[in-house]
Amino acid sequence: PLLTVNRLSGAYCRDISFTLHAGEVLGVTGLIGAGRSELLRMLFGAAPVTGGEIVLHNAGAAQPIRPRSPAEAYRLGLALAPEERRTQGLVLTRPIYENTTLTFLRNFARGGWLVDRRREIDVTATLGERLSLRSRSPQQPVGQLSGGNQQKVVFARALTGEVKVLLLDEPTRGVDVGAKQDIYRIISDLMAQGVGVILVSSELPEVLGLAHRLVVLREGRQVATLDAASVSEEEVLGYCFGLMNEAMARG
Repeated sequence: PLLTVNRLSGAYCRDISFTLHAGEVLGVTGLIGAGRSELLRMLFGAAPVTGGEIVLHNAGAAQPIRPRSPAEAYRLGLALAPEERRTQGLVLTRPIYENTTLTFLRNFARGGWLVDRRREIDVTATLGERLSLRSRSPQQPVGQLSGGNQQKVVFARALTGEVKVLLLDEPTRGVDVGAKQDIYRIISDLMAQGVGVILVSSELPEVLGLAHRLVVLREGRQVATLDAASVSEEEVLGYCFGLMNEAMARG
């Protein structure tokens, strides 16, 4: 395993348990208000954890972790692409390269405080090619990019560090078909490199197509863990609405 979560609880989620393996996509689904985004925020240190355990497995060693901030989560190898990229993920008035390197700015410092702007731009350009980012240059303000290319900048920021677990919250919302295919390719490439992905998506065909397993949340609780390859959309919706649980209870 890469990440083990045991009975994780917070303000909006209770007793969530799962294991994430290297190179795996674990889908998280449920109705609005089920606690999907809150779960990612707890893992990322952006929402308080009131109970449970998070264990990061690295080179055979099990390390219990509880990030107290996003900065600490990044240092541990966890990165988040938030649902609201324009308000939570990007500084729209600043250039692409600043948005890409912002979280890991100390890695670009010379003499402890002076930032090597040329290196920032070079790293951003390399990541831009890898992610098929369409822009005039790394100096272009992020706010001038399309939604899909803005999302690629969010991915670029995550990949600036040594990401082990990538948390994706509605990664293809508001992007065109071409950008959506690019994002799917990026996820596939990361899986091939051993990165574990936890994917929240409201689009059931998308999450069933990308995920290996699926955690279903309802009213802040985990109601099922399913094999994505063998479950139908109707069954997943049954768990989301509580119909499947009732049918099983009657049976």
